Amino acid sequence: MFSKLKKLLVWRHGVQFLFAMITVYIGIEFIIFVNQLTSQSPAPFSRPAGVEAFLPLSALVGLRAWLATGVFDSIHPAGLIIFLAAITVSWLLKRSFCSWICPVGTLSEGLGKIGRMIWGRNFKIPAWLDIILRSLKYLLLTVFLLAIFFGMSGSDAVNFLQSPYNKMSDVIMLEFMEHLSVTGISVFSILALLSLLFENFWCRYLCPYGALLGLFSFLSPLKITRNQNTCIQCGQCTKSCPNRIDVAKADRVWSPECTGCLNCVQKCPVQNTLTFKAPKNLPKLSYRALAFGIVGIWFLWIAIAKLTGHWSNGMTLENYKQLLFFI
Repeated sequence: MFSKLKKLLVWRHGVQFLFAMITVYIGIEFIIFVNQLTSQSPAPFSRPAGVEAFLPLSALVGLRAWLATGVFDSIHPAGLIIFLAAITVSWLLKRSFCSWICPVGTLSEGLGKIGRMIWGRNFKIPAWLDIILRSLKYLLLTVFLLAIFFGMSGSDAVNFLQSPYNKMSDVIMLEFMEHLSVTGISVFSILALLSLLFENFWCRYLCPYGALLGLFSFLSPLKITRNQNTCIQCGQCTKSCPNRIDVAKADRVWSPECTGCLNCVQKCPVQNTLTFKAPKNLPKLSYRALAFGIVGIWFLWIAIAKLTGHWSNGMTLENYKQLLFFI
């Protein structure tokens, strides 16, 4: 048991740490870049394209424009590439983006652990209320999809992408975070408190990005699979699931809430009773293989984007300075 836990922690937390450090690096580099916009000094730092990962709505509009016109977004191309990479990971490897890559998911998981250290456990919302609250992220997703794919034409989407607001949306986002209002601070504080009390509160109830990836994860050939012949019905898998899935009663876990964290697999006391695998007699996926698969798919998309010229937007420091008055 300890060996399985150690292997999972090494691989999953290793991948989480890798992407957390990348996020921190991108954040620092982007702050330096934005500070150059109001400085007269030379510009040694360029804008990190990876910051567009935090512009999911722009990426969704970019996808709408691409599907309608065949023109790939040239303003935030990395945002669309990252969006497609997240969908690919979820399509092939369940919703593992949320529990292995997403920095917000990592932060939410960390807050949950702190909550367990403070109160000895995370609290659970009653089942009837849990169902209602879980529908919120799907409701938000529906609103965004309807507004973008049915409320906008292809030309509307292209015009939005070329608008000064969208061009400066990453800078506007940073300005918002650096000058949070009392309302903004209150909202973030409430979400942090709820994440301390209830495990993965944001991810479970409010994240429309996760809701979309969960829908794609239905198509994933890899799922948590239970061997009924060796299962001893101890219930450890269900108790360990951060997403409250009743793993002990499922032959294969189809739920869109499953994030492929493999907590249930490492908690199972009977070897090879719970595995992460494709159907039939295909081999299971090890922790290492899953880690390399997730990271490999992610950076393959980025490599293709760079080779095909769909990563950096080509805007210069002067272009950004000309648009400063839109902030």
